Amino acid sequence: MKELSFTQRLERLPILKIAVVYIVTLLFTPKLPMSLSLFHYIQQGLVVMTLLTMFSYFFKGTIRKYGYTCGYYVSVVLLGIFQFWREDPLVAIGHFSHIMTDRFVVKIIEEPKVKRDIVRFSTEVIGAYQKGEFIETTGRLMLSLKSSQKNALQFGDLLWLKGQPQEIAPPFNPMEFDYRAYLKRQHVYHELFAVSGQYKLISRQETTTFSLIALALQMRRYFLLKLRPHIKGDENFAIASALLYGSRSDISAESIQAFTNTGTIHVLSVSGMHVAVLFGFLSLIFKRIAWPSYLRWLPLILLWSMIWIYAFIAGLDPPITRAAIMISFVLCAKHFKRGFSTLNSLIIAAVLILLVVPRAVADVGFQLSFLAVLGMIVCSPLVEELLPVKRPILRLLRDTLAVSIAAQILTTPLSLYYFGQFPTYFLVANLLVDFPSTLAMYLGFIMTISPMEGLNDLMGFLLEHLIAFILYGLKHIDHWAFSTIKVYPMGLELLFLTYFALFSCLYAFQWKDKKYVWLGGCCAIGMLLITVQKRLENKDAERFRVYNTKQELTIGYFKGGRGIIYSTFDSLQARGLQYACGREIQLLTKKEVQFVALNGRERKNYLVTLPLGKIAILSHTQGKMPHADLVIVRKNILDGLPRLLKQIRPKLVIMDGSNSMEQSLQTQHMLDSLGVQNYLMKDNFAYVWDKENL
Repeated sequence: MKELSFTQRLERLPILKIAVVYIVTLLFTPKLPMSLSLFHYIQQGLVVMTLLTMFSYFFKGTIRKYGYTCGYYVSVVLLGIFQFWREDPLVAIGHFSHIMTDRFVVKIIEEPKVKRDIVRFSTEVIGAYQKGEFIETTGRLMLSLKSSQKNALQFGDLLWLKGQPQEIAPPFNPMEFDYRAYLKRQHVYHELFAVSGQYKLISRQETTTFSLIALALQMRRYFLLKLRPHIKGDENFAIASALLYGSRSDISAESIQAFTNTGTIHVLSVSGMHVAVLFGFLSLIFKRIAWPSYLRWLPLILLWSMIWIYAFIAGLDPPITRAAIMISFVLCAKHFKRGFSTLNSLIIAAVLILLVVPRAVADVGFQLSFLAVLGMIVCSPLVEELLPVKRPILRLLRDTLAVSIAAQILTTPLSLYYFGQFPTYFLVANLLVDFPSTLAMYLGFIMTISPMEGLNDLMGFLLEHLIAFILYGLKHIDHWAFSTIKVYPMGLELLFLTYFALFSCLYAFQWKDKKYVWLGGCCAIGMLLITVQKRLENKDAERFRVYNTKQELTIGYFKGGRGIIYSTFDSLQARGLQYACGREIQLLTKKEVQFVALNGRERKNYLVTLPLGKIAILSHTQGKMPHADLVIVRKNILDGLPRLLKQIRPKLVIMDGSNSMEQSLQTQHMLDSLGVQNYLMKDNFAYVWDKENL
């Protein structure tokens, strides 16, 4: 039988064209300057274009050929723009942020997470009180409550809330985690912190309508409570909870780091592997049952239902939703004895997810999950062809290696783009983790359905030791030399060239076309030239930062892979410092970093001398200070500041985050009147200097 060409294979993916148009639209839509009037035009245009497309279908000749085709793709583009913006406060007329009030009624729409004495969860704002009148509203709000009561609130509860929601702040430091973008993908644009007395429970979920999500969360709590007595160690239980049901909030930062650095973090996020293990587990059970002929459809219904119940229990994140959709196609194809295309089901899964959650297109988990599966589909056969083996045990080892290598091929460029790191020993780590984690999941599923306490004790003992073995092995690998290669994240142009080179080489290998080998080689040369240019630019570059760490002060100076950090934090590992600027400090100081602690509690002035100039840190205005190039004003000092600045004669004055906004603006006005250049850091980006002297 003649092998199909590349074009013929694409023609067998009927939804590919619409998927490409829709996904590209979602990727570029954030750049569109949206307004309420423009959104209304797009909404109306979508309706009109859809009707015209349907109408042109009934014609023949040129009208149908061009009118239907063009209208079809224009409709897809307009649908993508509409889907992306439809819940944004800018265009949602009933959004709660448009109402001038501080009293709301909210509904908890996720399981509350407790850290120390703070309970945090997202809510749906269903109404607001304005001048005593209740007004129905829409929109989501991230709510943080200060409470000493654990597990007092749950999914579905209605709360009365008093407070003024604030827009979620953007990242204020280079390479800081963009929490605002993360919440925007969930259509959450505002947040509120409330203390006791500012909120009150109105009603429980049990008194309201039935909720499938509430039922799934109750089932997860039940399963975890059933597992808890049989697993003694807290850390082992936290990892088991993540491994089985995706609940990873209680895992220590050290364990998370070990999984991340070894490239096995996907094990702790319920994904395709977990659904496949459950599918295999249930299939083994159902195969042992002799189903009557009139009940042949029952295994399909049971498998389909259990897979989706598990997906709901695990939170319906994009990776597990993708896996559930794909396995649903597999089940239907097998039951009805129809042909099945893994690539086609992957494309359909992506489109279905993005139709429901369009902003997931920018989610890192969504992108990595689909690229990993695409790599398995496209690259695994090539790896298997390069490593032919006949013995079953060696074939199993080869297949495991092929899956790991194939997934890593397409996800590595994206990982370098987002995180700037590559797990060197990912093959060893995945071989160490894959089989024990699969066995651990089987043990956990057996414990879930087993009513025998003695058997559960044995299973819990084995499960705990398996998890301890996995954790010990990963931490050991993490401490090997060069276990993680960390680089400055690659740019968008380098990412594009990398994927172009990869797909060119894959095409050339599959269809034996040498032209694409040369094309991939040209892309590789371009990547090399860009990398060398950036290396030369950064070789002797000096970098200076005054990071925005809110009430604390953190100053960094970097050159040649070495750095020195001055900070009012106690150490370089302080939580606030690590969150705000730890990632950039780690990437800019590959050779050595020196930490100098400043006393932030006392009102004390400092003079810091760096190769680029002198920096005066002012917390009081008594006494004298020598000349300095830069002044950092702290703790709301204003009286006497003009006198001190005349002595110092700085080129620039920075008001850091320890000053109130009111005091910062007054100081800024005073400095403007004196003709002194200044920079206000309160609710503003860090001061970043990379080239010229201070």
